[in-house]
Amino acid sequence: MPFHIINGKQVYYDIQGQGTPILMIHGSMSTHRVWDKQRILAKNYALLFLDLPGHGQSEPLEGEITVPRFAEIVAQLIQEMDHKGVFVMGHSLGGAIALQLALDHASLLGGLVLVGTGAKLGVLPAILEGLRTDYQAGIELATGQMAFAIGADPELVERSKKECLQCPQEVGYNDFVACNNFDVRERLSEIKVPSLVVVGDEDKLTPVKWSQYLADHLLNSELTIIEQAGHMVMLEQSKKFNQAITAFLG
Repeated sequence: MPFHIINGKQVYYDIQGQGTPILMIHGSMSTHRVWDKQRILAKNYALLFLDLPGHGQSEPLEGEITVPRFAEIVAQLIQEMDHKGVFVMGHSLGGAIALQLALDHASLLGGLVLVGTGAKLGVLPAILEGLRTDYQAGIELATGQMAFAIGADPELVERSKKECLQCPQEVGYNDFVACNNFDVRERLSEIKVPSLVVVGDEDKLTPVKWSQYLADHLLNSELTIIEQAGHMVMLEQSKKFNQAITAFLG
C-alpha cells in the first residue's frame, strides 16, 4: 500500500491515470472511496486520492484538529510527490482544506474545485452535540437524508451512513469542530487560481448560497449548480458532476 510519512505519521494515498494531476480531498468522516465514481476521469488525468489523518488507512493526529493543520499536511504531501501545479478538488471539509491551501501555498496549485463547501462552515449545534454524545444518532442527522436530495437512492444513503460509522467517533467529532471553526470570508480576494464551485441544488448541509458567496468573492471562479443532488453531489449525479469537471479542466 502506498504511504507517505509526514510528521511521523503514515498518510495513505493512491494514484490512477496520467496527465494533469488532480488531488481529491474527502470530507468529514469519509475516506478516498467517496470519489470512486470519479475514477473514470483517470482516462485523461492523474488522479491522486488520499485519506486524511485518522481516516481510512491513515494514522490519526494528536492534539487539536484544525483545517490549517490538515492543509499543512496536504501541502507536504504535494511537495513530496513533486506535483506542483496540481488541481485540488475538495468536498465539504476537503473544500475548506483546498481554500486554506490556496491561501497558504498558492504556488503549489494550478486550480481549485470546491464541492459542497463554503468560506465559513458553521455546523448545526444539534449535529455537534449528537456526534459527541450519541455518535450513531449524530451520523443519522448529518449524513442521512439531510446529506442527500429528496429522491436519492435509499441504498446509497444507507451505504454512506455505514461508511461514516467506520470513522472513529473522536475523529468524526473533531472533523465537524474543525469545520465549525473555519472562516476565511475576509481572505477570499487573496485567492487568484482558477476555481470551479460545484453544489447540488438540494444541498442542506452546505446550501447553494454558500457556494454562490464563494463564486461572488473568488476573483477567477465559475459556479455550477447540479439539479436533483444534495451534499453528496459527486455520488448522486456523478455523470453531470464529471462532465462539469472535464469542462472546467478542458
